[in-house]
Amino acid sequence: MAKRTCDINLKKQYAILALKWCKEFFGENDRKRSKLQFEFTERKRTCCGGHMVYGNYCFYRNKMTIHEPSCNTIYEVVSTVIHEYTHYLQSRPQYKIYQDHYYYSHNPYEREAKRNEDKYTKLCIKNIKKLL
Repeated sequence: MAKRTCDINLKKQYAILALKWCKEFFGENDRKRSKLQFEFTERKRTCCGGHMVYGNYCFYRNKMTIHEPSCNTIYEVVSTVIHEYTHYLQSRPQYKIYQDHYYYSHNPYEREAKRNEDKYTKLCIKNIKKLL
């Protein structure tokens, strides 16, 4: 199946609805004092090695950012929201411990986020399509 790129407004709409779905499906983090902030940006971001960054979650600001240029499809947008939302639910001190002891791909919290992406993206998209 060929991947199709889509309009930025549609991507943003899916990102917002995916975030809403995550809150309902996974619940919210009761350790956070402030409300989760969400940003959908057109800024391109790369990390070491020149790899595109799809999104990130900042534990300190309690802010999730989705980088639209990296997400070419609705699937990538939704899976990125699920991945970053998983980080929102995780413990920052434990993430730091894992970060200091594991490569990114072997970090148990990164692996959990990837599993959630793989397991729930299609379900989330299916639920969003019912709303549209």
